[in-house]
Amino acid sequence: MASKLGTAKLKKSAAIQRLSAEADKAAKQAEAAKQQVRLAKAELKKARKASKVSKKAAKQARKKVETAQAESARRAAQRVALVKAPSGAKSSKAAVAPKAPARAQAGSRKPAAKPRPAARPSAAAVARSVIKRLESEPVKAPAMAEAPALAAAT
Repeated sequence: MASKLGTAKLKKSAAIQRLSAEADKAAKQAEAAKQQVRLAKAELKKARKASKVSKKAAKQARKKVETAQAESARRAAQRVALVKAPSGAKSSKAAVAPKAPARAQAGSRKPAAKPRPAARPSAAAVARSVIKRLESEPVKAPAMAEAPALAAAT
């Protein structure tokens, strides 16, 4: 009987070994797949970043083209105005080329500043004005008269 039990253990352990080897292999494959996913995500992130950068560069290039076209049109109009003007007279501002489109100018202008509240005078300026006012006013007599009246009442 002992021989039957020994072979059963050996067969069982061989099956277990085979299953554990398959489990290890599957775990390694899963780890490799995770690593591939991580690499793919990193590559995708780099591609998105590169796309954003190229998109921004394209937008800036378009802006430069628009401003260059507007400047070229303005210069051409100035040349035409100079040719049309008499040789001795200067060109008037009314004859200057039309302005660039508002869209091109909007990005280059600074936003309008908020109106500032009225500046408050400094403490020194307030003190000077009080001193001037006190010096210019005549001395009031009733203020002196009250002091002797109080002294007499007590």
